[in-house]
Amino acid sequence: MQKKKFKFTNASIKALPANPVKSKSTECEYADTEIIGLKCLSGKSGNKRWMLRYTMEGRKHAISLGRFPDLDVTAARNIAKKHKVQIAEGINPKTKRDGYLGMPTVGDFFHQTYLPLAQKRKKSWKDDVQRFKSFCGGIALIPYDKLKAIDVQDIQNQMMVEVNGESKYKPATCNRVIALVKTIGSLAERLLDIPNVASRVSQLPENNMRTRFCSVDEVRRIIKEALAYHHKPSGAYIAMLFLTGCRASEMRFRKWKDINYQQRTLTIDKTKNGTPHIVYLTDMMMAILDDLTKVAGNEFIFAGTKKNKPVCASRWAFDLIKDRAGIEDPNEVVFHTARHSIASNLLSHANQTHADIRSVQELLNHKSIQSTMRYAKLSIERQRQTSESMESLLESTQ
Repeated sequence: MQKKKFKFTNASIKALPANPVKSKSTECEYADTEIIGLKCLSGKSGNKRWMLRYTMEGRKHAISLGRFPDLDVTAARNIAKKHKVQIAEGINPKTKRDGYLGMPTVGDFFHQTYLPLAQKRKKSWKDDVQRFKSFCGGIALIPYDKLKAIDVQDIQNQMMVEVNGESKYKPATCNRVIALVKTIGSLAERLLDIPNVASRVSQLPENNMRTRFCSVDEVRRIIKEALAYHHKPSGAYIAMLFLTGCRASEMRFRKWKDINYQQRTLTIDKTKNGTPHIVYLTDMMMAILDDLTKVAGNEFIFAGTKKNKPVCASRWAFDLIKDRAGIEDPNEVVFHTARHSIASNLLSHANQTHADIRSVQELLNHKSIQSTMRYAKLSIERQRQTSESMESLLESTQ
């Protein structure tokens, strides 16, 4: 049986067998022990070609060198050596060969420049990878200085193609993709000294912001039914969302080590905005946590059925709990509604809660007060009280 790694000679390469016809791979790959990365690929027809595999900035690349016997072993090694010198100098030989030395493609710039920065600065960088992979393939191979606004517009147009009378993707989804291309373009503008053509593409109007929040009575009923739910970890998880206002994923992945029983706190080491957050546990919250049983081999508070995994998203359980709680328009009430409800109810009943916008900002761990204001939906009763308070003030000063 032929070894896959050996010292290449013209005789040994000539003697390599053709890749079996029944093989799943098109070519069989052999490696030279003299030049690291130099490969000889033998096809099913018996044709053989040279390739150099290499890594630059954490990404794997491959460049074709030519065919055997057009290039013998010595010639293939010499070309491979020249390419490896360029690689050592930080020059991608494939980029130079394809004629855009110094100007990366949109795809190369995304993976080699934008992504390493995003991984350090954004918790949601994986969303950027998925969006680029799913929607930006059409521009990935374009040298960045050749990218045109119409190319970016085409991305939006493709996403807006109608299926069964409706756009394939919602405006919010389209806007997230275009916003990503604009952000990448802004970085390219600073580093490559080229215009950000994506800035010329307008985003779509959105009218899908959720305004629904649960009243105090609805929250009370949801918590009651959640705690009565047959699967305690799922019910406790849902109840804690409506008591704390935490983001669903941040609460679901909490571990027992995050609880400080002496100080009665629950620590979220890293939130969506990149900062830690401390939840101060009330008597009701402590009672909910104390009622849960630790599962051997599972470090999560809300233990799931799989080994060392938390409960699943629990949407089916939440639907059943909303139904039992008699919630109107249940489809408009999602996990994130808990955050809406915390802010809205605290601020709408400020006379009883003594909560102000700043304290609610801290509770929800918002970096910006503007983020908190979006959740502060005042009730009709509270607005009426505010109007009457102004009238009372005027009357009292006469």
